[in-house]
Amino acid sequence: MDARHQVRRVLIITLVLNLAVAVGKIIVGALTGAVSITADGFHSLMDGSSNLIGLGANAIAGKPADEDHPYGHRRYETLAALAVGILLIFTAYEIITSAIERLTSGEKPELSPLSFIVLIATLGVNLFISRYEGAAGKRLNSELLIADAANTGADVFVTLSVLVSMVLVAFFNWTWADPVAALIIVVLIGRAAWQIIKQTGGVLVDTAPYKSGELAQFAGEVPAVRKVIRARSRGHHRRRLHRH
Repeated sequence: MDARHQVRRVLIITLVLNLAVAVGKIIVGALTGAVSITADGFHSLMDGSSNLIGLGANAIAGKPADEDHPYGHRRYETLAALAVGILLIFTAYEIITSAIERLTSGEKPELSPLSFIVLIATLGVNLFISRYEGAAGKRLNSELLIADAANTGADVFVTLSVLVSMVLVAFFNWTWADPVAALIIVVLIGRAAWQIIKQTGGVLVDTAPYKSGELAQFAGEVPAVRKVIRARSRGHHRRRLHRH
């Protein structure tokens, strides 16, 4: 199985898991009225959407080089990773709106033991997805998988903050903890979005991942090379160095 098909397999597995997590959180959030749980659920739903985008980009990126794309179609994968970051920004906006509305209304969510069970279970699933997808992304040199793993990794901290807020609401009657946790989620989502956009944007505008001196030194260590006149690089820094 080649790398493209392996990436596709990872994306399908994570898509199924992300959709299961999202549905569970959204249902519990609707039943309890907890805006932070609902926000967390829609964040997970965005993860599923990014998986779908990734599957489409993976199919295009795997096409061989042609007359219109002499360097291949790998940049489509980078473009899809950028779309993941943009989706995170839209998610953050929706969460801010809901959190502000809850802060002004002061409404208290109705929590139950099921709420905590679902959150703990989804936390375990998110941890698995983040590690599984991140390891696969490094092994397959896939920018998309690495970006998506970072996205899911943010979900872990998001769910932890939601759990803390639910404890404060349930045992201390601190109703403000729910919308505040939602705002904390926004900060974490924004951080993940910035990292993805900065990384993929640099690749799309051909920011050099390696300094010319570093490349010259690398090339000079090759026995057949007598003199390095010019050295330059493009693409992602995780990809192997190519000597020209």
